[in-house]
Amino acid sequence: MGGGVARTRPTLPPCGSGLSVSQQWSNIKQEVVFTANGAFLATQSENHNIRIAWIIAGDEDGGVAQAVRGLTTAVQEMGIAPVFVSLRSAQFSEYLRGLGFDVRVLNVVPPPALRGGLASKLLLQLQTRHFSTAARRSLASALAELRATAVHVLWPNLMPLAAMAASDVGIPCIWEVSGVLGNYPFGMNRRLIQHTLRRWNVLPLANSIHTASKLGTGPVRPEVLYLGADEGRFKPAVAAVIPREQLGCPPDAVVLGVVARLEREKGQAVVLEAMAQLPEAYHNTHLLLLGGPMEGEFGDELRALAQRLGLADRLHLIGNVPDPERYYGAIDVAINAYLGAESFGLSVVEAMMMGKPVLVHALGGPAETVVDGVTGWHIHEPTVAGFRAGLIRALGEREKWLAMGAAGRQRALEHFSLSRQAKQYVEIVRKRLGS
Repeated sequence: MGGGVARTRPTLPPCGSGLSVSQQWSNIKQEVVFTANGAFLATQSENHNIRIAWIIAGDEDGGVAQAVRGLTTAVQEMGIAPVFVSLRSAQFSEYLRGLGFDVRVLNVVPPPALRGGLASKLLLQLQTRHFSTAARRSLASALAELRATAVHVLWPNLMPLAAMAASDVGIPCIWEVSGVLGNYPFGMNRRLIQHTLRRWNVLPLANSIHTASKLGTGPVRPEVLYLGADEGRFKPAVAAVIPREQLGCPPDAVVLGVVARLEREKGQAVVLEAMAQLPEAYHNTHLLLLGGPMEGEFGDELRALAQRLGLADRLHLIGNVPDPERYYGAIDVAINAYLGAESFGLSVVEAMMMGKPVLVHALGGPAETVVDGVTGWHIHEPTVAGFRAGLIRALGEREKWLAMGAAGRQRALEHFSLSRQAKQYVEIVRKRLGS
């Protein structure tokens, strides 16, 4: 390990020792051994050579939570120790603790998301900076106590805090750009982000080429790290399929499936309206929705819409499920109907991994993951008319579904598997630690 070099386990001085965070961390950094393959904490008693601290809000859910859990579990299996610093104790942070991860809670109120018009966003930027300054020392102390060798952060409004605290303890900060950034006039958001990345030496990882392009052509260029679906979990041969009858879908129906939160921008209502306009030959087409919240305003709107369209018996709202892989056996064609630019779309590659052809709005990540006419179909206008045309095309090529699904699984295994993502991520981290 580390070229055969072994050293004693580094220890932090007790609280109240009078040493600053940076002084405490300098004691730990003396134990880092640099080799041609990167940097490793070389100890006799610890198998985990690299300790990556994930900075989270604590209440993550949906695809974000699944992606975090997937990558951290995968790198842990490769011998790297992931730890978590959560702003507050919430469902996701407690879930991670239940899995056995080391989770530290700062007990601070997270800054607001950057939403609204230009004036609102600039004010929120100032609030984020103030929050980062106030919480900086607490996070740096937690990183030192955890003996972190790198920091990983997802949310844009947490990136400045993570970057400053990482700088305080002398370790690199990696920002996983998990969403497409909004557009400010004159590119002000990109300018602000580029300034922060350059000032604190942050490495951005973009989950698609489209996401990477949104950072502009500034001096800090992101690396593209596609998300990965767990090929062991999303495997048709091993998934315990839930029967269609249990879901209320007739055995002879054509079942479309959308796996996403119930939100207007996810496009479920547009797909439902498009389905209502299909020719009579496709009257036995059903729509299966996995995701919640079931009892929210939008869920009620979907049920009312289905009733008004005469599709109440062909709409099946299942809600949030912990095992979506079990439902793909009931789905013929998977759909990603995000109305805007989906940054990546993890559910798309999960469907591909399960051998299902996928119909996507080809803007953002889905345009990169799904090959039109080979592993699924593209539509370029996320309207009722656009999805109607896409559905007619997909339903008219039923004889190709099996081959397209097989091609999709092969493409996912080659380019979008969790093991591929983890290996690339570890190499990126090792390179960064060795730089």
